[in-house]
Amino acid sequence: MDKTVYILGAGFSMAAGAPSQAGIIKAIYDLKTTYGKKSHDKVCKWIDEFDTFLKECLLVSDSEKYYYALEDIYTPIDRSIEDNISFKNYKPTDLIKLRDTFNRLIMLAIRGEIERNGGSKEVIRQFAKHIINLSKGRLSDEKKDGVSVITTNWDIMLDNITNQVISEDKIPAGHKFSGVLDYCCYISSLEEHDHKIKPGLYAIGKGRYNVKILKLHGSLNWLQCPKCQRLYVKYYKNFNGGYVFDRKYCRHCAKNFKMENHKSNLLLTNMVMPTFLKNLDNVQNKLIWQNAGVELSEATKVVFLGYSLPQADFEFKQLLSRMIRPDAKIEAVLIENDNPKKHNEHSKYQTAGYRFENFFSGRNFKISYTGVKEYVNSLEVK
Repeated sequence: MDKTVYILGAGFSMAAGAPSQAGIIKAIYDLKTTYGKKSHDKVCKWIDEFDTFLKECLLVSDSEKYYYALEDIYTPIDRSIEDNISFKNYKPTDLIKLRDTFNRLIMLAIRGEIERNGGSKEVIRQFAKHIINLSKGRLSDEKKDGVSVITTNWDIMLDNITNQVISEDKIPAGHKFSGVLDYCCYISSLEEHDHKIKPGLYAIGKGRYNVKILKLHGSLNWLQCPKCQRLYVKYYKNFNGGYVFDRKYCRHCAKNFKMENHKSNLLLTNMVMPTFLKNLDNVQNKLIWQNAGVELSEATKVVFLGYSLPQADFEFKQLLSRMIRPDAKIEAVLIENDNPKKHNEHSKYQTAGYRFENFFSGRNFKISYTGVKEYVNSLEVK
C-alpha cells in the first residue's frame, strides 16, 4: 500500500509563531522583561547563569551574544560531558546541571515567543486533521499504515493540536480513548491517571488507532527518568510553567525501589541540541531513530515541509540516504528565498533549494517554493 512520510523542520512552525533557531538566544535574554509569572526571579537567575557561561567561559562579547550559535554553546558542553572532563571551571557534573538549566530556558523562550507572536495555528490544525484521517485507516485494518511524521522540531504545537483533535472524537463504549499520539518509543503519562497517553502498539492492540509523530531531537513536553529511562509526557491547553520549574520524579522507580522523591529518580529534560556531536545513545532516542528508519524504508512518498536540510544534521542525512528506497517519490516544500535561482552565483550554493537539488539528484524528486501553508491547504481534510 502507499505510505507518505512527512518530514517537518523549523519552517513548519515559524508561521504559527515559533522562533527560528537563530532567534532563540535573544528570546532567552528577552525573558527578563517578557516573562511576568511568579517564577520570574528564578528565570532571571537562570539567565544570569547562561550569560556568565557565554561571557566568562566562551568569551563572547555583549554586542555579539545575541547572535552566538547554539552549536557553539552546546558542543563544548556535550563533548566535555561525554569525555568526563571539566570545561573551564565547570566539572562534568556541573555541566550536566547547567545543560539542563539551559534546556529549560529554551523551553520558556520558545513557548514565550509562540504566545507573544500569536500566529495562526490553523495550518497546523489542518495538517493534524489530515494525518489523523489517514491514521484512522487502522480502525478498519490494523495493517493499513499510510502515514507518519518525522520532525526535528522541539515545539509541541503539532503535538497539542493533534491530541486535541483526537480528543474531539467520541470515545467508543468499553474504551478509555479513541486514538493516541504515538512517539514510537516507551512513554508514560506525567499525570498518573491520564489514560489518553498510551503507547501506539497498545492502542492498536485495543482496536484503536495511532498517529505517529517521531521527534528525532526530543521535545519540550518530555521528561526522562535517569534510572529506568522512561519518557514522561504531558500535553497542554495553556502553559503556565509546569514541569519547567516543578521537580518531578519517576513514580515507577519510587514504587519499585521504595525511593520517594530521590535525586536518582528526578526527571530530566530530553532535547537533542544542534551540535556537531549529537549524542543519540539515549535508549529512547535510539528507538525513535530506529523507527524513523523503518518509516522511511516503507514510504512510497517522502515530503519535506519547512525543512532546510542543514549541514549540522549529518546523522539524519545519512539516515535519509540509507533508508529511503530507490523508487520513492520525494518532494520538498520551501519558501521563495530558498530558491537558488533567486541568488547570485556565489550565494546560491548556500540555499536550502540547492542542498536538496544536490542531495537528491538522480532521485524521483521535485521541489516547490510556495510555502507550507499553500501545500497544507491543498491536502484532503475531512
